[in-house]
Amino acid sequence: MTDNAIELTDIAFTYPGAIRPSLQGVSLSIARGSCFGLLGPNGAGKTTLLSILTGILPLQQGRARIAGLELPDDTLKQRTAIVPQDYAFYMALSGRENLDCFAGLYGLNGAEKQRRIDFAVQVCALGPVLGQPSAQYSGGVKRRLNLAIGLLNQPDILYLDEPTVGIDAQSRHFILESIRDLQHSGMTIIYTSHYMEEVQSLCDALAVIDHGQLLLTDTVANLVERDAACTARFTLDRSPGDATLAALAALGSVHMDQQQLRMELASPQSLETAQRILREHGISIRQLHYGSNRLEDVYLSITEHALRD
Repeated sequence: MTDNAIELTDIAFTYPGAIRPSLQGVSLSIARGSCFGLLGPNGAGKTTLLSILTGILPLQQGRARIAGLELPDDTLKQRTAIVPQDYAFYMALSGRENLDCFAGLYGLNGAEKQRRIDFAVQVCALGPVLGQPSAQYSGGVKRRLNLAIGLLNQPDILYLDEPTVGIDAQSRHFILESIRDLQHSGMTIIYTSHYMEEVQSLCDALAVIDHGQLLLTDTVANLVERDAACTARFTLDRSPGDATLAALAALGSVHMDQQQLRMELASPQSLETAQRILREHGISIRQLHYGSNRLEDVYLSITEHALRD
């Protein structure tokens, strides 16, 4: 048995009638017991890849070994689970009825069925609301029920697709802590999200996909420390004028987004010079961060800043 939960070699997929493939030449290894981020803009190919990994779409080209099983393998559904971005339960049923229904679909019964439900309820803190119709749940509780259903078959690999979208800060914090606990228990987590701060906080490693191709795979630690010694981010009281930007550009590359200034400095000594230039031009620095990169900056530099549909 390898130390990898997922091993992909040259995965490609083209939808019927499509001009271009949705995936092409994707090769990737994901360590067992890790939390792995799968990132990419809208339409990048993430959903297609997840659909292949979970057996929703057939494997057209390449090789995929998942949880020790070579695709295609019908028993894979017993070893993995996906928590989709959309709510995947019945709004007319209570939380208890939903869990009972989906546990039955997994073929669970008797004491084992109750044990699995109790575990999912405990992890997702659903006890006080089990008897209420799920349509009455807040967004955060609905997300927790979505997660609880995904835990019923005790998967070796759990795929989480935007599990915290549209919820309050307290619910998000609870779900992220639950995900950490699941990983620490030995479960492999595949995490997709547009919230880069979540990915940076949770994930050990990640891959970036765009236009169906794998652009990068690395540990999160390596990415946020890459070229970090000369990266400075300023929050300014107002946007600099052309003369200020020209003076700063002599020190290194300059990226401006309203009052947010990001600089790749030619040397650490240039930081003091940049601060002096801003002061001389009458611009106050409200906040300065110098050191490790934000994952969002790294991600945007890889996928470019252009808007996607």
